[in-house]
Amino acid sequence: MDKDAEANRHSPVSPEATIPLGDQDGLPLLRGEHTLKGRLRTRWYRMDRIARLTTSLVVLILGGALVARVLIELFCPYDYWHNPQVTIPPKVDDDNHSAHTDKERRNAVRDAMKHAWSGYHKYAFGHDELLPVSNKSNDKWGGWGVTLIDALDTLYIMELYDEFNQGVTHVVDVDFSKATPGYTTPFFEMVIRSLAGLLTAYEMSLDIRLLAKAQQVGDVLMPAFSTSTGLPYPRVDVNAGVAVRASTVCLAEAGTVQLEYWKLSDLTGNP
Repeated sequence: MDKDAEANRHSPVSPEATIPLGDQDGLPLLRGEHTLKGRLRTRWYRMDRIARLTTSLVVLILGGALVARVLIELFCPYDYWHNPQVTIPPKVDDDNHSAHTDKERRNAVRDAMKHAWSGYHKYAFGHDELLPVSNKSNDKWGGWGVTLIDALDTLYIMELYDEFNQGVTHVVDVDFSKATPGYTTPFFEMVIRSLAGLLTAYEMSLDIRLLAKAQQVGDVLMPAFSTSTGLPYPRVDVNAGVAVRASTVCLAEAGTVQLEYWKLSDLTGNP
């Protein structure tokens, strides 16, 4: 054996040549692996050539698509393209002769509304709901005629003015301070159906009588707000003029009624 090798084998290791356990300052490669960049670099070098090539192609394709999308938005937004249109070809049904033109389609929808109104007017006029199978009616919402009020703005939009006037003539005679005996009015439902329906019909027709009825509905439902929190109770006894006390309230219902009451306040000038 070589004398130098033999000497080195028996000589003690110098302190400078040792690295304390857990100290990685002397091993920068190991230290680097603990950073994100170092871990990615280590993983990259462990991949074979095909995997590197595949990864590079995917990154280039995705990067190119992203850059192209940004450039399009910056220099040629879709809104500026020449007549951008998305059209759906009309479906031709030989069995029922589906309408092909917008005008014919509008007329078909209008005729359907006239048919629905005719049935309601004949069998349930002034009542809350029509029962189409038995041709009878019910007053499950307190007898205010919510179907009629719901339909007023639709009748006006469709230029069914005769039917609209029929509905208005009935509504102006309804006393909204009364309901079916023993019935407690759901606050949320009557706000979005009766109050909103009357406000919309007024804004379309400018018939001041409809605004007066809307104010009456808003007033009879106001006891719902007699709470310590300001959040309305879910039901009101309009016959007694008091709210039906409850321990819980649906926040969505309490929040959505703000729109109708704000509009009523704006139109009447009554805060």
